[in-house]
Amino acid sequence: MVSAEELDNDIDNELASSRKRSGPKSKNPTPGSTPTRGRPPKDSIPLKKRLHALAKYMLDYTCEDGRKPMLAFMEKPSKKLYPDYYEVIAEPIDFLEIESKIKAEQYSCENDLVKDFKVMFSNCRQYNEENSPIYEDALILEKYLVDKVCRRTVTPEKERKEKAVVRVYRPRKPLTQLEKNLRTLYEKIRDYREPKANRQLSLIFMKLPSKIDYPDYYEVICNPIDMEKIGLKLRTNCYDALDDLVADFILMFDNACKYNEPDSQIYKDALVLQRVCLQIKIQLKEDENNVPDVAAAVQDILLNLFTNVYNHQDDDGRCYSDSMVDLPEHDEIDGKKVRAVSLDLIKRRLDKGVYKRLDVFQDDFFTCLDRARRLSRTDSQTFEDATELQMYFIKQRNELCKDGELLSSPALNYTVKDAKANIEQIRQSKLLKESLEEETETRSSDDSVIRESNISVDQSMTCNQQTFKVGEFVYLDTKEKGCEPHILLIERLFESNGKQMLYGNYYLRPAETYHLTTRKFLEREVFKSDSHVTVPLEEVKDRCCVVNIKQYFTMRPEGYDEKDVYVCESRYSTRTRSFKKIKIYPETTLNLVPRENPIEPKRIVSVFRERVEKHKDELAELEEQEKLVEKDKPNIMAYTNIDGVEGNTYYEQYNTICSGVVKTGDFVYVVADGGKQIIAQIDTIWDTKE
Repeated sequence: MVSAEELDNDIDNELASSRKRSGPKSKNPTPGSTPTRGRPPKDSIPLKKRLHALAKYMLDYTCEDGRKPMLAFMEKPSKKLYPDYYEVIAEPIDFLEIESKIKAEQYSCENDLVKDFKVMFSNCRQYNEENSPIYEDALILEKYLVDKVCRRTVTPEKERKEKAVVRVYRPRKPLTQLEKNLRTLYEKIRDYREPKANRQLSLIFMKLPSKIDYPDYYEVICNPIDMEKIGLKLRTNCYDALDDLVADFILMFDNACKYNEPDSQIYKDALVLQRVCLQIKIQLKEDENNVPDVAAAVQDILLNLFTNVYNHQDDDGRCYSDSMVDLPEHDEIDGKKVRAVSLDLIKRRLDKGVYKRLDVFQDDFFTCLDRARRLSRTDSQTFEDATELQMYFIKQRNELCKDGELLSSPALNYTVKDAKANIEQIRQSKLLKESLEEETETRSSDDSVIRESNISVDQSMTCNQQTFKVGEFVYLDTKEKGCEPHILLIERLFESNGKQMLYGNYYLRPAETYHLTTRKFLEREVFKSDSHVTVPLEEVKDRCCVVNIKQYFTMRPEGYDEKDVYVCESRYSTRTRSFKKIKIYPETTLNLVPRENPIEPKRIVSVFRERVEKHKDELAELEEQEKLVEKDKPNIMAYTNIDGVEGNTYYEQYNTICSGVVKTGDFVYVVADGGKQIIAQIDTIWDTKE
């Protein structure tokens, strides 16, 4: 294809070359020819070239929001997914077919091409509902075609004739209210975009993973389903109720969360779309009748609360919940390994509708955060993130419940003040324990300079014709075959019994740390550890270099090969198996110079074991743990007599046979005359003397 600008340039060049031709002018022009002046006529440009330019005009048209609407017209709808399209549309055509006709020179003039474009836009408006996005795009593109291109090729007389042609459209069967609701839900999920990045979340869910690339997916997931399959069921009228379509969406999102790890983007996207799905379901059902679905409304609040907190991010776009996935999966109780309450487990319980009450859901969520703080140091990233998540949970809970106006629950009695007092108590008890542990350690793992006062920073030693200094990084041979050498930071150089010795701090590669299989690492990343070693200096292999993350991507150390340069962003605790970002880096003695081409940050996944093996071990446990064990709630007596006369027994809380535990002030369904259910609020609960 050629652009209009290229087309004009070709015409100008042709005109200029004709002016520069040498030789005498012809005195006897060809009979019947007419001398021309200025630009050559349009017909002197090949038709195929003009048609390509016209097609490119349409393809390059861009809306104000940056979209190219013509991309939606590239291919006709799938016959499998949209069989009714080919019953309604008599002359299906798409942009790719138009392009192929141009290449095959099947158009005799520009008007034929314009006609095909108009048929394509007309088909779109005939099949799609008025005011839908693609319907509006067809109007915009046809107007652009007429205004920008067709002004030269379509005469007013031809326009009048085309408008006079009566088009006969096949009437479409009107949709029922259920069909409208089903389409609305599907289209809302399909078209939903992330507010900040304007990213369409449903794209990854359109097709199932390849059986060749992801064979383990079909071992883990029993009922695979994707958006295309749901769309096919929708168009073949397989859904008898809105809840059936919602159930398929929930299954699809649950499959994504079951197969993918909790810190993955697809897991978080599934949470968002699931929340959107339930919100639209509630709205559509409210339109159908005036009786509110209380259970669905409570589930919507719980899912909203979980999703908002789980996806809560800091200023750098990091999710606070990501540090929760680094925690051990099991707790040891009475010598036995027991799977602990995790955010992923809470999500599974939420999907199965296990949580009926906000206070029970809140108890589990806070238990998970308390466990995170209990297993982490007070100065760790995990401790800080768990604290931030709890404060944000309370804030979101109050907003979603409208401080009790929308949903009243005992959970609202737990305030930010209570949370801060509880967290501070845990912090103080752990600080005491941590200080005692630090006193027993031979060396501190702090980032400050770890050197004895009688050792000079510039002290150096020469061994094997190499001079080593305090503060340099070196390779230390490992006794294991096939393993890369250890990386050490020299902290002390000294002599012991006439032998040169080195005292150093280990910097660990990702493979030397304990972490989840899906955790991502920077290329050539290492971690400052809390482990130290004393070895003979002669065991040192060679020098290497570690640069902090703030300088690594734009600066390089002089005198080192790239293969010996590493980047450090975090420290690693071998005791708690946790990572924490280093906030203050010690000053470096390296001579750093700007890189010619800055390195683009890229993170890669480190995998220890097959994903299927992990899931096979987990699924049975998770299935059992998803069943929430209800805590026993006793009958709470209010009083047993009135005005001193013995009579009925009155309760604030009572265990019923059919409705479970109810309290005064609760709203319940009551069967009225004729079997119709009404909503009532409990004012008094009593038991008669008999």
